[in-house]
Amino acid sequence: MWSEKFTDKDDQEQYRFYEKYKDPLTDKWKRVSVVMNKDTKPSQREAKKRLEEKIKQKLNDKTPASLKTLTFHQACDEWFNNYKIISGSKQSTIETKYYKVKHIKRNIDSDILVKNMTASNFQALIDSATKDNLSHKVVKDAMSIIRNIMRYTQKKYKLTDISYLEDVQIPKQAKTRDEIKAKRENYLEMNQIMMIVDKLNEIADNKPASYMKRSYIITAYIVEFMALNGMRIGELLAIQPDNIDFKKQSLEIDGTIHWIDDEVGHGVKDTTKTEASYRTISLTVRSCDILRKVMLENKKAVQWDSNYKERGFIFTNHYGNPMGLSTVNRNIKTAVDEIKDDQGNKLINKHVTTHTLRHSHISLLSQLGISLRAIMDRVGHTDHKTTLQIYSHVTDQMDKDMMSKLEAVGQSRLG
Repeated sequence: MWSEKFTDKDDQEQYRFYEKYKDPLTDKWKRVSVVMNKDTKPSQREAKKRLEEKIKQKLNDKTPASLKTLTFHQACDEWFNNYKIISGSKQSTIETKYYKVKHIKRNIDSDILVKNMTASNFQALIDSATKDNLSHKVVKDAMSIIRNIMRYTQKKYKLTDISYLEDVQIPKQAKTRDEIKAKRENYLEMNQIMMIVDKLNEIADNKPASYMKRSYIITAYIVEFMALNGMRIGELLAIQPDNIDFKKQSLEIDGTIHWIDDEVGHGVKDTTKTEASYRTISLTVRSCDILRKVMLENKKAVQWDSNYKERGFIFTNHYGNPMGLSTVNRNIKTAVDEIKDDQGNKLINKHVTTHTLRHSHISLLSQLGISLRAIMDRVGHTDHKTTLQIYSHVTDQMDKDMMSKLEAVGQSRLG
């Protein structure tokens, strides 16, 4: 043991005592130190005692050197980079996962070491997300990612114990009767669909700017086409001429749109959501007519609009890129809000989005008596729950209508 005298920031004399020890993992000599106010015999004995305790603590610390400085943020980044390589996920899924990891990191201090994380750290994140009214599914997904990150770290860095993750509670959110009803009834009748289509075209006629006219016209075609075919909006926006067979009146659905964040809303074609999503569907004469009309609009744009770049997609904006989802939904909302009766009352009192149109197609097929299996194949569902939810509600309503008609027949006989 040896000591060095120094003056601290308050201009007081202090003594730093040192002792060496050999690191058994590296065979290198290292040192520890303690600071004392004096260099007397009692101070030396106390310094020696503290130094021995420090050395003992260092020798008993079995934590890998890399784990000693690894922050939770670094662990998140390592796991995500590994996930990109080994997951086999499509680009849009990887990008979604990136934003979820980013959100998790934003709610945990960047300097907390992963080995010092506790249940309370993660519970605070979950509680904060719940208070912000994030859905149960979003919170559950975040916790799933956290578990994957911690398991990855445990395996790679020999992190000793992560069992405390089981103590983190995710509060369940009870759905109200109105929410359940709204989800079950998230569809429109075809006459309502056509009211929206007509209103979108009416709005387009009143827009002075050509790019605004195009936006509402293409949205009108999208609304009708989705209602007739039930695809996801990403699948519709990824349609290219090679996917269409006008002779056979069929459409190959082989991808979805992945958005690249740039100033013109650049979209590229990615693989379908699931293997079941890859499918070929039959088209009605009207569906083929819509595709031809939109392709004609695109040809006009190529010829007359210098901003339009032909990129091989069908339902496009004035730049030639696939229409933005937010734009389509905003246009639909504008139209729905303007559909009123003579007294100014709204005629469609639902929150209508592109997904409503997909559900409307399922509803239409249900009313036509199409089997559940055939509907699932057409819309690319692997899980029957969503399809069955709409299917059952519509057929329940059909049963009620049937009984009303039967009762009317009976009443006429009584009369």
